[in-house]
Amino acid sequence: MKFLLRLLLLCCAIAGTARAADLLEAEQAFRFSARLKDAQTIEVRYDIARGYYMYRDNFRFAVEGAQLGTPKIPAGKKKFDPNFQKTLETHRDAVVILLPVQGASGPITLKSTSQGCADAGVCYPPTTQSATLSLASSAPLSAPKPAPAGGALFNKPAPGFSRISSSAELDAALAGTGRITMLDFYADWCGPCKQMERLTFSDARVKQKLAALGTLQADVTRNNEDDRALLKRFKLVGPPGILFFDKNGREIAALRVIGYQAPEKFLQTLDQAARS
Repeated sequence: MKFLLRLLLLCCAIAGTARAADLLEAEQAFRFSARLKDAQTIEVRYDIARGYYMYRDNFRFAVEGAQLGTPKIPAGKKKFDPNFQKTLETHRDAVVILLPVQGASGPITLKSTSQGCADAGVCYPPTTQSATLSLASSAPLSAPKPAPAGGALFNKPAPGFSRISSSAELDAALAGTGRITMLDFYADWCGPCKQMERLTFSDARVKQKLAALGTLQADVTRNNEDDRALLKRFKLVGPPGILFFDKNGREIAALRVIGYQAPEKFLQTLDQAARS
């Protein structure tokens, strides 16, 4: 019986790792380019990989060397999102945005911030990419590796969870607990994270089983240096991600959850954690 359990956990680990490995890096999922369409217009383009989408409301732009007008962002596909309790617009495949500019007399530096998610149920932190555009040429310019963009912290931890905000705080929380501990990665801009709290963590059966565990939550909404270090430590591109640690503070890799997991499935995960 123990052999079968170990075999099952191994299979879960392989499947979970493959799923996480299949997720593209942000710059591959959302390919950014920019060019001067004319002396008064910057054209920003995002080529979006299949299985990924971008939020229309999460585009932000800033320029140096010119005065920026109101961005012309195409309408996206509208859908009511129960996780955010409002209608949101998303873009797939590609989106082209026109930025009116005035007063440019030399090179223009553009900073473009965007945020999107994968259909697999994982959301990427807001990312800022830069491009320097020359009035002498309207050819598209490739952008350097994107830089993370910061955000505000709004949400309180889920009921029953203790908030940690750095690797050092995580290590301290795991030290000498003597019980299985769960770590939940969350962000305010992550729809599947809100879905996990709204449908799964609120389930009475799930609550009962979580009460027997140590429950920690890392809110990476701000996307600051500590947030990025935590995600990088566990090779996560973004939330949600749920990790389990044994009584000695070592991750039980076979139980890793990437993306949203419905209550029935998550109950099975918790049962496996209890037997570890």
